[in-house]
Amino acid sequence: MTAGKKLPSKVTALYDAVEELIAEDIDIKEIKVSDITCRAGIGKGTAYEYFKNKEEIISSAILYHIDSICSRIMEKMNALDDFAQMIEVIFCTMDEKIVKRGCFIKYIHLLTDNSPISKILRRRVKERDGDICLPGDIIERLIRAGMDGEVIKKSLPKAYIEMEIASRLLVYAAYYTLNMEERECSREQMRSLLFGSLMKVMQ
Repeated sequence: MTAGKKLPSKVTALYDAVEELIAEDIDIKEIKVSDITCRAGIGKGTAYEYFKNKEEIISSAILYHIDSICSRIMEKMNALDDFAQMIEVIFCTMDEKIVKRGCFIKYIHLLTDNSPISKILRRRVKERDGDICLPGDIIERLIRAGMDGEVIKKSLPKAYIEMEIASRLLVYAAYYTLNMEERECSREQMRSLLFGSLMKVMQ
């Protein structure tokens, strides 16, 4: 179930509850179904009408929220042609949605560790259908725009370009999540520095 499909209100309540619990720095391994349903304001038995277990609830919730965020970004990017404007859209959306609750880095971690939830999440990402929008789709769209606008050299290996873009976005997420904006470098300055460094290696 993804953000692009109409979901039962009880399911979205479960998904929002998972996001809130993760944002509160609760160890995801310690989260119980009762914690999720209590936060969602529904009965525990209701959750099992839609999901088999805790891992399925949490992995579905994470995938739902990632898809929701990425779909918003993609919609905004598709209305633009300029590579720099697209980067700005991504940064702004990260400010507003992704790192607002500090969940972005946690989601990335869950995509890379070896917990049961992470394994389910990676499998579902691998088996995803065309309705799900993920960070890789955003980067792919950005690369096409950069090459069409001759901002990115076509001779560069695609894997290298993907890693360079992803690394800048992760740095910005870490900067914002760790409240680094309170120091001497503003968000605007950080964006400019990251974009400038990206352009140096892309051209």
